[in-house]
Amino acid sequence: MSPNRLFHGELVRLTAPRPEDAEVFSRWSEDGEYRRLADTEAPRPLPPEYFQDRDQVLEPPSDAIEFRIRTLDEDRLVGFVALFSIEWHNSHGWVAVGIGDPADRGRGFGKEAVRLTLRYAFHELGLRRLSLDVISDNLPAIGLYRGLGFQEEGRLRERVYRDGLASDLIYMGLLRRDWEQPSGAQASPAPGRS
Repeated sequence: MSPNRLFHGELVRLTAPRPEDAEVFSRWSEDGEYRRLADTEAPRPLPPEYFQDRDQVLEPPSDAIEFRIRTLDEDRLVGFVALFSIEWHNSHGWVAVGIGDPADRGRGFGKEAVRLTLRYAFHELGLRRLSLDVISDNLPAIGLYRGLGFQEEGRLRERVYRDGLASDLIYMGLLRRDWEQPSGAQASPAPGRS
């Protein structure tokens, strides 16, 4: 892999936040479906200033890295992917991804962004393990994560309650050694490997 391709795939690239992103994220926060897929908290619209303040931090926390997902062809913001709650001493972190516009879901943007993030986490940051949680109703996300090598490691029964129905919260994990196996789901071999 060429060093200049570290944050570039075939469909998307990972970038830093830009000032104009705040308006887009605010609009996405008004989409209840997006908020329900991305979080277990009650959805609520957030003003652009909320995202501006968050993005203007000059010294990002040492335990989190957030990327914006942009299309290669139009440089259009389609979502985010983040590594967070990184425990450097345990070589472990959590990953989250969200694609904002319903028309952009199912097009491979999230899958490629997570693949790039896995490669970054395991090979650049030297993490050994990644975890995530996903609501049991979010079947497309569960399929994506399984396809990338994540395995279910546990669940909290009826953890999420919406519209009078309870859903489980599934915990999934991926070890670097499993991801690096030839049968694993990594996007490209590690540098120096065939």
